[in-house]
Amino acid sequence: MRGGIRVRMKGLWVHPRSGIPYHRSRKGGKQKLTPLPTGLPFDHPDFLAAFAEAARGVEPAKVAAPGTIASTWSLILASDDFAEKSTGYQAIIKRQSAGIIEKGGTFRATAVTEVAVRRDLAKASNPGARWRAWRMWATIGVRDGWLSTDPTKAITKPKEADGEHPAWSTAEIVAFRNAYPIGSSPRAIAELAYWTGARVSDVVKLGPRMVDQDGVLVFTQTKTGDLAYVPWSCPLPAYAAHMERDRAICKQALEHIGPAFTFLEARGRPRSHKGAGATIIKACKAIGMDRSIHGLRKARAVALAEAGGTAPQIASWTGHRSLAEVTHYIAEMDRQRAVRG
Repeated sequence: MRGGIRVRMKGLWVHPRSGIPYHRSRKGGKQKLTPLPTGLPFDHPDFLAAFAEAARGVEPAKVAAPGTIASTWSLILASDDFAEKSTGYQAIIKRQSAGIIEKGGTFRATAVTEVAVRRDLAKASNPGARWRAWRMWATIGVRDGWLSTDPTKAITKPKEADGEHPAWSTAEIVAFRNAYPIGSSPRAIAELAYWTGARVSDVVKLGPRMVDQDGVLVFTQTKTGDLAYVPWSCPLPAYAAHMERDRAICKQALEHIGPAFTFLEARGRPRSHKGAGATIIKACKAIGMDRSIHGLRKARAVALAEAGGTAPQIASWTGHRSLAEVTHYIAEMDRQRAVRG
C-alpha cells in the first residue's frame, strides 16, 4: 500500500519456507525465478529498482545470502539508524562496510569473533573508521537479534597514529605566519582553522551568519552533527584571555575576502574542503614543513589545554564528541607542568 493506493506487483513471489522474495516469470514454457533483495520492505526504493530490473529481464546483481555479513550490512544501510547519521558519517560507514564485505561478506554474521574483528582492524588503512563501522554493525545486530553476543565489546577504538596529523608547534605557526602574509589565501585558511579548531569540512562552511547575538560562532559539525561554540566577538573566557591576539590575527586574515556568505569564499564561490586542505599542505611543503590543516585543530586543543581549560570547556570550543580525546591533551600538559615545577 503506497499513498493509499494498492499496487499489485505482478510476478512477486515469496518462498514459503525461506522467506526469500523472487520475481517469477515464464519464458518458452520454462519458469524463471530471479532472487530479490532480502530484508527490505517491498516499497523500498532499492527493492523496487531490483524488481523493475528483474521484470525487464536484466540479470540482477548477486544477492547476498540471508544471515551473512553482506546481507546484514544491507539491512543496516537501509535502516533508520543509518539514515539519522550525518552525511559525512554515512560516507565513512559506507566506505568501511564495503571493505568489510569485500573481505568476508559471504561469512555468516554469527561466525564473526573478536579475533576476526581485531585482525581486520590491524589490516585496515583507517583502523579508527573501521572500528566505528564494526561497532555500529555489532550494536544493531545484538539489538535486532541476529547476533547473540557482541564481538566488538572488548575492543577499544584504535589510537590514531601521531604521525598522521600531528599538532602544529608554536614555532611552526610562527614560521607559517612569517612566510604567508595577511591577504594570502593560505594564511586566511590557516588562521580560521587555528582559531576555531574546526575540522576542514566545517572550516570552509563557516560564515558571518553563524555568529549569534552574543558574539559566539555556533555551527553544527558535519561529521558528528553536534554543535561547537567558538568565541568570535564576545569576551574571551578567563582561561583564554591571553589568546586575544590570535583572534585579532584571524579576523585580519579574513578581512581581504570582504563580506560573503562564508569567510573563505573565493571569487564568490565557497571553497571545497579538499581544496582548502590541499592548499595548506602545499603551502607547508613550500617552506619545508610536513603538516596538515587537521594539525591546526589539534594545535588549538593543545593551546586550550595548556591554558588550563577543562575537558568540557575545550570540547565546547573544538566540538570534540569524546571527552577522552580532550583529556589526552590535558594529561600531556599536566605531565609537562610536573617536570617544569
